[in-house]
Amino acid sequence: MLSAISITSAGTMLLLAAAFIFKKKEEISILFTKSSKTLALASLSLSLGILTWYDSINKIGASKQVLIAGPLEIVIIVILARIFLNERLNRFHVIGIIMALVGFFMAVASGASTGVAADNTDTINTISTSSLSSIISVGDIEAISSAFGFAIAVLFLSKLVLKHPSIGVAGASMFTSGSILVGFMIVGLFYSSFNIGLHSDEASSLGQPFLISSIVLFLFSLIPFIGSLSYSTGLSRIGASLTATIGSSSILITIIIQIILKELGFASRLPENIFLAILGGVTGFLGIYIIHLPGFLIPITKRI
Repeated sequence: MLSAISITSAGTMLLLAAAFIFKKKEEISILFTKSSKTLALASLSLSLGILTWYDSINKIGASKQVLIAGPLEIVIIVILARIFLNERLNRFHVIGIIMALVGFFMAVASGASTGVAADNTDTINTISTSSLSSIISVGDIEAISSAFGFAIAVLFLSKLVLKHPSIGVAGASMFTSGSILVGFMIVGLFYSSFNIGLHSDEASSLGQPFLISSIVLFLFSLIPFIGSLSYSTGLSRIGASLTATIGSSSILITIIIQIILKELGFASRLPENIFLAILGGVTGFLGIYIIHLPGFLIPITKRI
């Protein structure tokens, strides 16, 4: 509920800023009328990514979610950019893709349960492979789905920012995808009202003062507002792949912050195998960096 409302609010703020601060009312109108199909596809992909992103965080934690989705998302973006946007693919890209995928598989394995296997001479730690569910959980699958959703959304957003202002594209896509999520939320609440009642803690949360709830929603709306504005601006100036590469620094930032919080005594949900998770995160990020290493030497005008 919080994600749907905050994203819709952030999209509304972006549209208002584009219309009244940047004076792009006509461009926004053209975006909704002449590029409605591409906008709808981008918003559907974005809503899928957001929905599975939030749900996977609830199941496997933020650290493992970004470790899984980050490298996979950039690999998908590069492949889609090569197929649909005719971006060049050389040996650096191939090496980077391989490293990113290695980091992805390390991240998946970091959540597997570990046991101790012993023989007459050695005692070693082994990853339990008794079942597929011990390695890949529902949360992992949702994280993978979010990577596909965001990557496909980036492809369509890249096409939109070539024709329309980036801030308008950001606002329109967030408003539309947020509205889709709100629609799902209403249907879910309507359905659940016929099956289960509200728990006591849910009922008390709905009774919170309106002012406090409004402040919380506003603060949460600022996060996607600022993030989407920066991301969409990057799409128009440095391209889809490089923008996603810079944004993928969250792979390492998230797990570092959670480790620090855990050391300070705060509750923090981390993967079972921290070493493998960090190694996978570093490997994945290095792969993402290598993918675009030649791109830093090529002027933007020549890359377009």
